[in-house]
Amino acid sequence: MLSRLASFFAFALLAGCGTPAAVPTPQPPPDAELGLRELGEVFKYRAGQKAPAPTRAEDLAENAGAVDNALPLINDGHVVVFWRVSYSPTSTEVLAYQKSAATAGGKVLLRNGTVKEMTAAEFAAAPKAK
Repeated sequence: MLSRLASFFAFALLAGCGTPAAVPTPQPPPDAELGLRELGEVFKYRAGQKAPAPTRAEDLAENAGAVDNALPLINDGHVVVFWRVSYSPTSTEVLAYQKSAATAGGKVLLRNGTVKEMTAAEFAAAPKAK
């Protein structure tokens, strides 16, 4: 009887008590500077193709492989974009920016494709794309 009971517990341990399910590790958000650079390249490409400027995030779907870092940041609200504005090689207006740039400083994408760090004061004073 004791050996049956021991066998039962051994079977129960093997059958039902496997390793605990792995807890997924939260992924860090994509790098904002890389995402803004990707976005700048897509705006530049679209301008070169004489395609209209994107009007919303969904318009970037045809360029999805080129904005793998930018799209999640835009969709999650971490990056703000001035839509309906095209790339311009001579413009220093802000085209897109980290949401935190307005209050704490952060990375910004200018219409000429340049990504730079701005303080909150610099961001407030910078011309914005319209």
